[in-house]
Amino acid sequence: MMTKKWTLLGAVLLALVVAGCSPSDPDKTQLNVTQPAGTAALTRYVAVGNSLTAGYMDSGLIMNGQMSSYPLQIALQLGYTVDSSSDEWFAQPLLAWPGVGTTSLDDPTYAAGVLHWTGTSIAVVDSTLRADVPTLMLAQTFPTPYTNLGVPGATTLDVTEALDHTTSQAPGNTYFDIILRNPDFGNVNMIDQVIAQGPTLVSIWIGNNDVLGGATGGNPVLGENVTPPTFYAAMMDGIVSSLLSGVEARFGYLPHIVVGNIPDIASIPFFIPKAVFDGIVGVEYPTDEDDVALVVLPALAMVQGGFTDPLPSDKTLTADEVAVVNGAVEGYNSALAALATEYDFTIADMNAALAGLVPPQNTHFLLLVGNGMPPDDAAAATLFSLDGVHPNNRGYTMAANVFIDAINTELELTGDDALVDVPDDEVWNPEYPPPPTPGSFVALIR
Repeated sequence: MMTKKWTLLGAVLLALVVAGCSPSDPDKTQLNVTQPAGTAALTRYVAVGNSLTAGYMDSGLIMNGQMSSYPLQIALQLGYTVDSSSDEWFAQPLLAWPGVGTTSLDDPTYAAGVLHWTGTSIAVVDSTLRADVPTLMLAQTFPTPYTNLGVPGATTLDVTEALDHTTSQAPGNTYFDIILRNPDFGNVNMIDQVIAQGPTLVSIWIGNNDVLGGATGGNPVLGENVTPPTFYAAMMDGIVSSLLSGVEARFGYLPHIVVGNIPDIASIPFFIPKAVFDGIVGVEYPTDEDDVALVVLPALAMVQGGFTDPLPSDKTLTADEVAVVNGAVEGYNSALAALATEYDFTIADMNAALAGLVPPQNTHFLLLVGNGMPPDDAAAATLFSLDGVHPNNRGYTMAANVFIDAINTELELTGDDALVDVPDDEVWNPEYPPPPTPGSFVALIR
């Protein structure tokens, strides 16, 4: 949940909107300099975003998902490698089994790993003493910023403001410590670590958590746990202009940018239409709120586990609450479209891509298994991981291909020069068996 208040920040951001400028570079007319053209723009690719950029899945960050992150799948076409000993390694903050997840445990001295399928239910695969989490960080000593700067839990504000877990918008987000590695990297934010690498091509996908924080908690309130679209527009303006002006000032050229827009929450299986929920549990289940439109996935486990009271408000979204979230998403995407015209970047239309999914692609694994589909078939059918929000390996391939289309458009790549779609041959294993040797790289991949 976002806990920083929007009131003081809002005054600053709204002033910037009215003035028609960004926090870091008020003079946009100074950005009219040369960009690398065509395939020359593919020489240095950097990705920035949240968990969806990081390759997070099954409620955690683990090498299984990171090796299928959409930035890596793009980078492999650009000449990068997964060999960490190579100068062409696409550097990611790889985490060994059991990963680092966000599921709450009874003992706070332990960090949960990812979720896995036990054969009958979903559970945390294992846990790690928080003091021992650095032993899972396989690339901790990599001497430069990571090429994939996706930070799970990051909001739009975090891209320019967060340095570590003490400064993240959601307090205590230790993924910032794992990925930005401050103070060792100069106490600089995400966008400055991007700029320092001299990118010719940058992908950005940020803003999902600006609505999901309120929506997944069942009580979205604009300005409290949902970022107002005017603030999002001002922050994205600042991110893009900072990136352009920062790279131009240090390296003498402008990077190309592709930006993913924000999907509708109804396109992910974490949110279940009330009528569908009632069909699953076999009764019109009572709720504390009237006019409920969506039920969150954890409510299903509650009811199937013996819960008999009406569903509380934090497990449901009313039609009015859905309207709040949808209005924010529409506002964000309208802002991105306007900024794309202003700054001449290309949109990766993730909203349309997810809206176009059909069952079983957008159906949760548990519902497929519950309807009689064998687990292996269910794992191959859905594009979502066990948390119901993040893609699985195949889902990240879908995202990679949407970004690839946008890159081809941005760089006007055609014929033999164009990037091609990544084959849909990724495999998601929700069982997460432990590697035969602790820390084994080979056993962790996919």
